[in-house]
Amino acid sequence: MTMDLQRFLNAALSPRESSIEVPELAQWFGEGEPAVWVVRGLTAAEMGRAREAAEEGRADNVRALVAAMAGGGDKIGAIRKAFGLADDDVPADVSRRIEMLAAGSVSPALGSDNREVAVKVAEAFPTVFYNLTNQILALTGQGAELGKPKRSGKTPE
Repeated sequence: MTMDLQRFLNAALSPRESSIEVPELAQWFGEGEPAVWVVRGLTAAEMGRAREAAEEGRADNVRALVAAMAGGGDKIGAIRKAFGLADDDVPADVSRRIEMLAAGSVSPALGSDNREVAVKVAEAFPTVFYNLTNQILALTGQGAELGKPKRSGKTPE
């Protein structure tokens, strides 16, 4: 049997999504809102960037973010110590997963502009961080799902 290439190319596909309860982060969600983080599967390009983050030492970027958040020399050391980071000690797996969480977060939407949120979740709530990124990996492995992309919000009336 042969694959219908044209039908495949014309198919409307959207990334798989999953809602994950994060009660550990509940105090940072709006009052009365459920503490739920929505993640999605990644594209090949996003996975490639995450892999490059680990290979190229984007750990330097994580250190730079920590430094920027600290705002000064003595504070940098204190924050690194509080987060358990040595000067060169951001494991490749953590760098890769920080990129994955930044790219795969739907709500809250992180992206590269809010990568420091992924860094802080990784350092302050490591179990939540690994749970979220494990789900992103699982969704990515399942591939896209057939159907129109989901809307980003309610349609105005």
